[in-house]
Amino acid sequence: MYLFGDHFMMRKIAFLVLILGISGLTAHSQTTSKDEVAIQSLVKQLITAQLGYDSPALDKIFTADYIEISPLGEFDPRSKVLGFYSPEEKAKAGKFSGDVEPTEYSIRIYGKFAVVIVRLNYTMTSDGKTLPPRSIRGTFVCRKEKDGWKIASAQYTGIRPPAPPKPR
Repeated sequence: MYLFGDHFMMRKIAFLVLILGISGLTAHSQTTSKDEVAIQSLVKQLITAQLGYDSPALDKIFTADYIEISPLGEFDPRSKVLGFYSPEEKAKAGKFSGDVEPTEYSIRIYGKFAVVIVRLNYTMTSDGKTLPPRSIRGTFVCRKEKDGWKIASAQYTGIRPPAPPKPR
């Protein structure tokens, strides 16, 4: 009878450990989910600020040591990027406008750091004429600071448009 009691107690302990483990996984996935939502929002804030040439908004979402690799492969420190989105640069853009749709998110979170890869689909007009759509991949390294997630670096890589069908 004593052995049966030990076996029963072991089963109760194993069941308790299983329940606690499941609870821990649920809590972890909720935290990850909140972070993923915050990071997606951060990327959307970046897009909005870039489209609006809103340098002060970018200043708030970039880390102090932010760096960027442009689609042309140029290394741009924080100050150069912020300067590109100044009111003077917006005036130079003239009648050029666009919209960006982020899709195909891949977010990997490592504690206070995250790597985000997203497809950015651009639709643009210049002097009222619609330009062919373009897409690039953005890779962002994000860091969680006291006041939330910020972008520490970005790299943009062009995506080739599909090749036209070959004539038969």
